[in-house]
Amino acid sequence: MRFEGKIAVVTGAGGGLGACYATSLAREGAILIAVDRPGVEMRVSAEIAAAGGRCLPLAADLTDQQSVEKMVGAALDEFGRIDVLINNAGGGSSSQGNAGSIAEEDSASWDTLVDANLKTAFLCIRAASRPMKAQRYGKIVNIASRAARVIDPAVHQSPAYAAAKTGVLSLTRFAARELGPYGINVNCMVPSLALSGPVLEAYWDATPEDGKRQYLKSVALERLPRLEELAAVVLFLASDESSYVTGVALDVNGGSFMP
Repeated sequence: MRFEGKIAVVTGAGGGLGACYATSLAREGAILIAVDRPGVEMRVSAEIAAAGGRCLPLAADLTDQQSVEKMVGAALDEFGRIDVLINNAGGGSSSQGNAGSIAEEDSASWDTLVDANLKTAFLCIRAASRPMKAQRYGKIVNIASRAARVIDPAVHQSPAYAAAKTGVLSLTRFAARELGPYGINVNCMVPSLALSGPVLEAYWDATPEDGKRQYLKSVALERLPRLEELAAVVLFLASDESSYVTGVALDVNGGSFMP
């Protein structure tokens, strides 16, 4: 198994893609630290335990430096090291002000979305990279979005979300350059729309049929991704198979954006 004995932190692991990344890593032998906001039910921990794996569930406000430091400290107290960090926390639901235009996006929703999608990645990289530097090994995978690549009229997009995810791409390159001498690989997956939770499923269900057809026609494969297809790419970037890959933003979008 590719991650036998490795200690992996997955943020935003309470459900959706984060839970999929966590369970996929566990199946490959990783010991998990599953992190999400306070109050989020961490069912993934029980699922991993039921399958014979090991998972430490932690609640943390990843937009707060002290909370992030406490989370990393708890992981180190329990396992002594961190080998893998998957920066998946974030999101851009309508409840967070997914306005669709600069004129409609208020400053409060801007701050919320940028903090949730960019600040969380920055704080987690800064905290987790310290023990990785000491052990001279680490794999960091950030999760961006197709919204960082293209402004799509067929998809209701928030300028704050798009800007934050574009920031994740630059943060990935900066961290890869800074941490490379310590044996730490930093890469980014750039996925397209995936039905990874109730909010996105409701959004897709509410999209008119002609809107769905228009969107799918923009995808070369003419379908949405399966969650396990995205998880497979994350696991590749987190594994030693990608040992000479760093600073890369890997588009996983079925051919909807081809740079």
